[in-house]
Amino acid sequence: MPLPEVHPSHPAIRTWRDFFVHIATIVIGLLMAIGLEQSVEYVHHRHQLQEARRELSKEVDDNLRIVEFNIESTRKASLALDADIAILRAQQSSRSPVPKKLDYTWEPWDTRDGTWQAAKQSGSLSLMPHDELRRYSHLYAVLAAFMDALPAFGTRMEVAGAIGRRAPDGNLSSRDIEELISATSEAQGRVALLSRLLHYAKDGLQDVSHRLQKTD
Repeated sequence: MPLPEVHPSHPAIRTWRDFFVHIATIVIGLLMAIGLEQSVEYVHHRHQLQEARRELSKEVDDNLRIVEFNIESTRKASLALDADIAILRAQQSSRSPVPKKLDYTWEPWDTRDGTWQAAKQSGSLSLMPHDELRRYSHLYAVLAAFMDALPAFGTRMEVAGAIGRRAPDGNLSSRDIEELISATSEAQGRVALLSRLLHYAKDGLQDVSHRLQKTD
């Protein structure tokens, strides 16, 4: 049985001109394929960026409410600490029992960054303009600094509260008073830092929120 004839799928290359035309065809085909792939990837990232902006807008609004709550809570905690230190100073000089209950309570709300972290990991921020990305990065850095500063403040408040409870009748020893004054003073410094960070965060959140509303 005779073998079937095999015909080349492309004309044979006989001259240098044919060779260069063949190479050029291959190169053009590769460039078109790469360009198409990049175009599809660009459109995909644009869609991801738009979705990330929508989700970030929600997280910004949530964080703004959280920060405003924490600002008010911080203000009250600062006033309570001022009152505590005044009571302790007066008791230290009079050596009489503490006449009022000392207040070392504060219930903060944690800020949120889940959407921001997800957007960074997905690569959807790669097409975000530099200025916009810089604002988000700075904003979430401030929020992270606030969250990092919370444990130290909470520890001081817990320590001070524990010292104050050593004498339920308010008849604290001189050493207790000195320890309480030290812990309360440190808590005052830390709550001042938290307050400053919260106001920075509020300014940043309001700025980002305002810009997002303008682009809607």
